[in-house]
Amino acid sequence: MTVMITGTARQQIRAQSSTAISAVKENNLKQSSPVSDIQGQAASANTSVVDVSTSQSLGDIAKKYDVRNMSPQEMATMSQELYQSGTISFQDHALLSFQPELSPQANQVLPGLGDQADTPKDFIAQWETQLQTHEKLGDVTSTKNDQRMLNILGNLATLHQSATST
Repeated sequence: MTVMITGTARQQIRAQSSTAISAVKENNLKQSSPVSDIQGQAASANTSVVDVSTSQSLGDIAKKYDVRNMSPQEMATMSQELYQSGTISFQDHALLSFQPELSPQANQVLPGLGDQADTPKDFIAQWETQLQTHEKLGDVTSTKNDQRMLNILGNLATLHQSATST
């Protein structure tokens, strides 16, 4: 199901996103190094590398979740598990776990939005759409974040497919 967000709803969601992003930026200033990969070192500023051969917990997490068919509630839970295992950074966790459908005010912002918290969707397709929008707007920072999230989700999708096809 696709939902168009316009007017006041868009402004309220942007305000919530801005607050979440500010919290992420503030936290990143306090951190001395990223934990986007298992060893705590990113391959470059645009990518996050995960050494899957050393992380049984990542394989376990990927096996449980299908990022192409999961609910916003499941995404938030998976993101928390990835963060707690040290697989993704706090910033990555904040980006993945921010799900407007889970907000207590979701139905006030957009009637019916809160009812979709348990409705599965394709998160890779959602981030691809978001990436295209940010590219068109020339938003370089958001584009880099979108690409990083797609990298993480793509790796999880591959691991999930490998784990469930055997």
